[in-house]
Amino acid sequence: MRVLLFTGKGGVGKTTVASATALKTASLGYKTLIISTDPAHSLSDAFQMELNPFPTKVRENLYAMEVNVEYELEKHWSVIKEYLEAFFRSQGIDDVVAEELAIFPGFDEMASLLHLLEYHEKRSYDVIILDCAPTGETLRLLSVPEVAKWYMNRFFGIEKKLLRIVKPIAEPLVNVPLPSEEVMNKIQELYVKFGKLKEILESEETTVRIVMNPEKMVIKESERAFTYLNLFGYHVDCVIVNKIFPKDVGEYLSNWIEIQNRYVEEIKQRFPLPMFKLHFRDREVVGEELESVANEIYGERDPTEIFYRHRPMEIKKVDGYSVLSINVPFIEKKDLKMLKRGEELIIIARNWKRIVFLPQSLALKDVVRAEFKGERLNVYFA
Repeated sequence: MRVLLFTGKGGVGKTTVASATALKTASLGYKTLIISTDPAHSLSDAFQMELNPFPTKVRENLYAMEVNVEYELEKHWSVIKEYLEAFFRSQGIDDVVAEELAIFPGFDEMASLLHLLEYHEKRSYDVIILDCAPTGETLRLLSVPEVAKWYMNRFFGIEKKLLRIVKPIAEPLVNVPLPSEEVMNKIQELYVKFGKLKEILESEETTVRIVMNPEKMVIKESERAFTYLNLFGYHVDCVIVNKIFPKDVGEYLSNWIEIQNRYVEEIKQRFPLPMFKLHFRDREVVGEELESVANEIYGERDPTEIFYRHRPMEIKKVDGYSVLSINVPFIEKKDLKMLKRGEELIIIARNWKRIVFLPQSLALKDVVRAEFKGERLNVYFA
């Protein structure tokens, strides 16, 4: 099964590119599902039809869905939602407000990932495409499985045991409802699923595609996204540069064309990835127009192809040392910090922090030195 994630700064045309890709893979005979993880859904607008919070047939081999938070909570997580509502009401919060607070931020994006897990395990589709939210939200979303694993390993088991002992004594004395065994089991189930999701997202069959426009701020944000994705072990196999002005648009946009040409060349030089181009259209890109977009991007190539293979993270032997090598592009040595704590290696790159759970072969060894060479952080263990 092939999994494709499309991300980029808001307004660059992610939904257009993701929808066009889905049409192309479906036309090639792959049973395709496209899921919107953006709370401001626009897949319905792209396909010009009403979509549901479950797979809706768009055409032969193509299905699409837009996640609905209320639907997901009622269907799958009503036990957790009911507990949160009861908790907020116990604090004197109005019923309506309590119901709103029970829908915690980011749940719609999390629900999208859980659907990815469900259909991946069932092997219901040949291709699953995620039309992701703007870059910042997507990066936070992709860090959830890692954070969940850290929390489960460190605290959850202890909390569950303590709650089982303390609840009968404490509940009559405090004015707060404590979570039941059923609630804790649901939370555990949620975190176990995120652990499985991490394996899917880091596998070679899953790749991220960064959509950008030839503009300075967009390129800078795309660079930051590329750094983050490599740091967290996600595979990026291409960049798609959208909204390039055609050369024959007239004198009015001549300065813009020069600027764009310069930035397109800069993208080519700075990103070690295949680049696909998409020109600005003279009409709205929806419905049948998406097919011509897909053909312009991919030509005769199959969108399910892995356009670039690399290892964001690998362990190798060098001169008798075990070396953990992590790709950290667009970062300077002064922006990197590192700390080993037991079986965890903590890496800080500017504003991002990743806790790497070391395999047993490295966890029992000491870090003897580290070097930053050719955009890779190499950590030597002995």
